[in-house]
Amino acid sequence: MSSDPSEVSGQAPASAEELSAETREVIAYYDALAPTYDTNRFGNSYGAYLDGLERRALREWLQGPRVLDLACGTGRFLDLASEGLDLSEKMVERARERRPGRRIHHAPAWSIPAADGSYDSVFALHLFMHLHLGDIRRVMAECRRVLRRGGVLVFDFPNALRRRLVRYQATGWHAGTELMTWDLKMLGGRHWRLTRSRGLALAPIHRLPHAARPAFMAAEVVLGRTPLKHLASYYLVRLEKVD
Repeated sequence: MSSDPSEVSGQAPASAEELSAETREVIAYYDALAPTYDTNRFGNSYGAYLDGLERRALREWLQGPRVLDLACGTGRFLDLASEGLDLSEKMVERARERRPGRRIHHAPAWSIPAADGSYDSVFALHLFMHLHLGDIRRVMAECRRVLRRGGVLVFDFPNALRRRLVRYQATGWHAGTELMTWDLKMLGGRHWRLTRSRGLALAPIHRLPHAARPAFMAAEVVLGRTPLKHLASYYLVRLEKVD
């Protein structure tokens, strides 16, 4: 890969004609949210709690120097990645301001502007939950293409069991897709091996006192690795490319 961020980071995304109406709706949503995203989503104790759990897992699970943050948003995790990608132009603009000099692609997750085997790791947080199963398969196939043999793919998704227990039903595309770990075989088949899984947000964090949230995080880091992870709000998984 070239070391010049200007060579491919400005590559145009798929044309509007190639994007579905729902995808254009998603882009418009995040374009509008970009100026206040960091403050509104992660500038509070609840957001800081999730960020801490996610960041800890990424530091443990990612491998190699060539790491792609897929759907990088405003660049929250670009300190852990060598490159980023997002389909929201406004999110990409904010990420480039936040991480000057970092290569950040404006492109769809199913069309990564990189050669085969370019990355050691790819991670995508808060992405698959917005996609239909067919699109998840397409993104996973593209991640498989750009990862080297033995490379890892890390992503999260809402826990279908937890949603059923609390009788939560999503409406529309926003976090509309829920999964269980056994769904991964249906999505990726023989091309991936599940090496790690962890539960995130076991407790209803938004109901805990703000002062108690940091202390509870240490307990959740441990509990999220036990069978209790099956009751968490989200799963985080690490897949290894096997062929």
